[in-house]
Amino acid sequence: MNKFFYLFIFATLVFSKAPVWSFDQNVVLKKDQFYKGMVYKNYVQKPLFLRWTLYKNFGLVVHLNYDKFPYQFILYKDYQRDTFKLELFGNDPVGKVSYLYVSFRDFNQKENTASLWLGISGDAQFLKQ
Repeated sequence: MNKFFYLFIFATLVFSKAPVWSFDQNVVLKKDQFYKGMVYKNYVQKPLFLRWTLYKNFGLVVHLNYDKFPYQFILYKDYQRDTFKLELFGNDPVGKVSYLYVSFRDFNQKENTASLWLGISGDAQFLKQ
């Protein structure tokens, strides 16, 4: 039994790898300030808008509009509630699947600003407007 356990742990470590980020940026936004850009893959472009509206009980209410579809979610600074993950272009049989990650890093009470991290994994790219 121990041999299988160690073999499983070894195989997990060998075959797991960190994601390759095609876009990686820290963003500081004031309340209701928009962050705009275009996500593109090959010849397809989709608009992306991001803003936050409320910080209450250590949670940040974030509004994300991707490809004219609105998302609203709450991010906290603790583990497993600090990141929102969104599939960008669906399951593409030619390339690998791309994801957008929005992570909550910090909130500054004095300046009323939120610090977020944006990352895109996969083949998709981001162009800030």
